[in-house]
Amino acid sequence: MIDPYSVLGVNPSASKDEIKQAYRKLAKKHHPDHGGDEEQFKAVNQAYDNIKNPPPKQERPQGFSTQGFDPGQYEDLFNSMFGEQFRSRKVRNQDIRITYYITLEELISRTPKDLEVRHGDDTRKVTITIPHGVTDGVEVKYTGFGQITQPGPAGNLHVLYRLKKHSEFSVEEFNLTKRLNISIREAMLGTEKIINTIDNRSIKLKISPGTQSKTRLRIPEGGLPQRNGPSGNLYVEITVNIPKLTEHDLNKLLKDII
Repeated sequence: MIDPYSVLGVNPSASKDEIKQAYRKLAKKHHPDHGGDEEQFKAVNQAYDNIKNPPPKQERPQGFSTQGFDPGQYEDLFNSMFGEQFRSRKVRNQDIRITYYITLEELISRTPKDLEVRHGDDTRKVTITIPHGVTDGVEVKYTGFGQITQPGPAGNLHVLYRLKKHSEFSVEEFNLTKRLNISIREAMLGTEKIINTIDNRSIKLKISPGTQSKTRLRIPEGGLPQRNGPSGNLYVEITVNIPKLTEHDLNKLLKDII
């Protein structure tokens, strides 16, 4: 049999306030509604009950049992500690947390995704939708999509979204950057280029005469969608290709070189 004082982590000589404080801390830690272990939660409450209401000396056991535990007897104390959320005694299943690596195309299309989520030996197929405003490092909670191995409300599914590296676009929060190579002639005289955005739009981009390398041209709302407000911007970064000249090229006219 286990000593109730050792369960609460206090000495038998501890004061009532010290015992109560230790009990509060452990009850909060192990409460099933916070993802704790139900059996440990019962053991903590049984230990506290045994200390508060010990049986007569001639019948006092050396330990305690979790049998016959009545969670309702602690309802007033839980309500004062944690509020109305603990009035329900149903034990919610545990949450599941996963990391999902997503492409920019998937993020833009917001097409529902079929996932297999695992929690221990439990495997569950779920279909999720990617909400507006998701970008790298954002975590989204899907209520009721977690563990369902025990009676009671289903747990939640927490998906941490990480963006896969893209071959054409780089990402900074909700803005995208795309690199565009142009010739020295195009940089000197100016030109127009058709730019394809991540959402498959074709935008005509005007490049002014005298444009230098590293110049960034902005396409408004050509980036990633935000939850509240317009989409981010698409920045086109210009790289001017400088031709390599030989001694023979020095005798040519400039127009023949570029």
